[in-house]
Amino acid sequence: MSGETQLLMEQLMEAVKRTQEYNQYQTLLESVKKHPDIYRRIGEFRRGSIVFQMTDHANPIEENNALQKEFADLQTNGLANEFLAAEHQYCMMIKRMQGYFLDHLDLELEFLDE
Repeated sequence: MSGETQLLMEQLMEAVKRTQEYNQYQTLLESVKKHPDIYRRIGEFRRGSIVFQMTDHANPIEENNALQKEFADLQTNGLANEFLAAEHQYCMMIKRMQGYFLDHLDLELEFLDE
């Protein structure tokens, strides 16, 4: 990577660190870590969610509902719920950035459509 590209990447990372999404996520992450039981439970949910998203399902709606039911306690916990919402917003921002790069730079990905 050229020096100019490296500098631009560093500037982009600094810009991301100034966003509301990033800062809210980091602040809530620090708060959640002060509550080990909640932090552990959120980790369990996140692992289950990733496994769910990466696996083919015979009945995805029913299986997703089962996952949501198993972790319903997180939805009623204000801190956990707020953290998960902030994490979602932060991840969506990163996803939009990734999409922007892929849409505006020439990288042939048509093979993925087959």
